[in-house]
Amino acid sequence: MSLQSHLTASISSSSSQFLAPSNFNSSRSVSVSVPTKRLGTCRCVATPAEEKTTYKTKVSRNANIAKLQAGYLFPEVARRRNAHLAKYPDAKVISLGIGDTTEPIPEVITSAMSKRSYGLSTLEGYSGYGAEQGERPLRAAIASTFYKDLGIEEDDIFVSDGAKCDISRLQIVFGSDVTMAVQDPSYPAYVDSSVIMGQTGQYQKDVQKYANIEYMKCTPENGFFPDLST
Repeated sequence: MSLQSHLTASISSSSSQFLAPSNFNSSRSVSVSVPTKRLGTCRCVATPAEEKTTYKTKVSRNANIAKLQAGYLFPEVARRRNAHLAKYPDAKVISLGIGDTTEPIPEVITSAMSKRSYGLSTLEGYSGYGAEQGERPLRAAIASTFYKDLGIEEDDIFVSDGAKCDISRLQIVFGSDVTMAVQDPSYPAYVDSSVIMGQTGQYQKDVQKYANIEYMKCTPENGFFPDLST
């Protein structure tokens, strides 16, 4: 059974804003019947879960990555240090693990960085990408400050993002068909990058070293500097 709601609207021809003014002052009423829909129950049905699809490609992973050992040096140093401190709480340990800064950055550096970064927010100080070998004023300052009497000029200076990245780039230049020589002990990333590049053999567990790497001993006897004559 449907319900009906009766609405009465009074439309005055003299006061309506939608009709032009007229001489009629009378108003007329119109009775409007609006049918109302029957109320019902709405049932929500969950859609079935989508099936998971696994995609496989024929792109093979670098096989040299499998040569890497599970234990990385720095977490192992931290594990042994913590174990030692747990056993000897009063021990004073000089950690040779991964380093971290302990002092604030000098004001002369932070003020120069702040001035330079603020300049980039102005039309006069903004610049796009710099030269790939480093900004010329910086290279000129390095040459005149540190290499003034050595005949080194600004064009001989290359400003990079660190020695570790530079060594990896040099490995790419020389390729995998070379023999690597590293200091022993050495920063672990230098050895691992050689492994990933395919410049080493398999890991030899008996001596805990990789084949095809020349490990140059650095000991108190040689002043921690290897003999490069051989």
